[in-house]
Amino acid sequence: MAPSRTRIPRQLHLFRLVTLIILGIAIGCGDDSPTDIDGGYQYAVPEATGDGWDTGHLSDYGFDLEPIGEMVALVEDGTYPNVHSVLIIRNGVLLLEEYFPGYSSGGTFYAYDRETKHECFSVTKSVNSALIGIAIDDGLIAAAQAQISDYLPEYADIFVDPDKDRLLLHDLLTMSAGLEWDELTYPYGDPNNSHYWMRRSPDPIRYTLERPVAYDPGIQFAYNSGLSLTLGRIVENATGQRPDLYAEGNLFAALGITDYFWRLANDGVTLNTGGGLLLRPRDMAKFGQLYLNGGSWGGVQVVSESWVSESLRRHTQYCCYGYQWWLIRFQLDDGTLLDSSTGIGYGGQYVFAFSQLDLIVVLTGGNYDQSISYAYELVEAHILQPLFSLSTQLQADGVAPALVP
Repeated sequence: MAPSRTRIPRQLHLFRLVTLIILGIAIGCGDDSPTDIDGGYQYAVPEATGDGWDTGHLSDYGFDLEPIGEMVALVEDGTYPNVHSVLIIRNGVLLLEEYFPGYSSGGTFYAYDRETKHECFSVTKSVNSALIGIAIDDGLIAAAQAQISDYLPEYADIFVDPDKDRLLLHDLLTMSAGLEWDELTYPYGDPNNSHYWMRRSPDPIRYTLERPVAYDPGIQFAYNSGLSLTLGRIVENATGQRPDLYAEGNLFAALGITDYFWRLANDGVTLNTGGGLLLRPRDMAKFGQLYLNGGSWGGVQVVSESWVSESLRRHTQYCCYGYQWWLIRFQLDDGTLLDSSTGIGYGGQYVFAFSQLDLIVVLTGGNYDQSISYAYELVEAHILQPLFSLSTQLQADGVAPALVP
């Protein structure tokens, strides 16, 4: 489902810079013992569980503990409401892992911990985009510029229309298919929302593809979860496997993801590749790190670097969307601009990947009936800004280089 956002990037320019790592400098305590922070928060290095993550102390990777403690307090007192988890990874090391109790979208209460699978909602779209890339790498899909009609023979009657037959995989990936669709103006429970009727259709893919043509494809962005379901069917038809099974053998296994659940769409047949995946937050972070690593994990190239690069850049006039990834820009107090490649899901699910900082931030939440824009403030005020402020002081003291050249 679509994210609620208050910050719209003014332009896209994804930096591909090498993060400078502070070597041999102990900024903080550097051990695994709990650290008391003013206000009562006790920080501890995340547990190393053998799941593929190295763990370390925040202060050894440029973070001030006080803003982190303040963030946790604001989550706990409800200033940042219904946050279920916050994870921070820097230089490929898991540094923070905090969980908070709350309710799922179905109203079930969970204590939430590292073993609890969380609804990813539209972060699922970014995962399915990776499957498209892997299928292209495997030679099962020709290219992003392939016609979708070649992979959807069950809808041949729709593609008799030449305006539909010219649709490319690229147009679906960038949500620029040009079909009449409005998923952002009205709430999801409102019949004026296109998503409302798609969910109630006996064939959500047919419902999507039969929408009238409103624009030439490849130009106008229109957020459309039906296109993401269609991409899942293309994966299934091209690979001969349902996307969850293809993911299990070609993506999840490489990342060490063994515990997941992937729901069907409301028709009970189509896999919900628009929002049905449930993952543990540590595994959501692995997916972000995979893209930060240019498609590699543990020395294995899981998805091609070229696909990752294409996925994380603007392709249409709309300024902040790639191949099923949001491209979000943050501006710090001193004017520093930080670009993130972000998987975003309804209710407060985020996988932020900051290539300039070699930084991943994962948030999960349960804000299903209210604005989730606080997430940007949380990340900017308690993670990004303090990281730069401490770095600036260390630079002034001649201790460390700049984080961003």
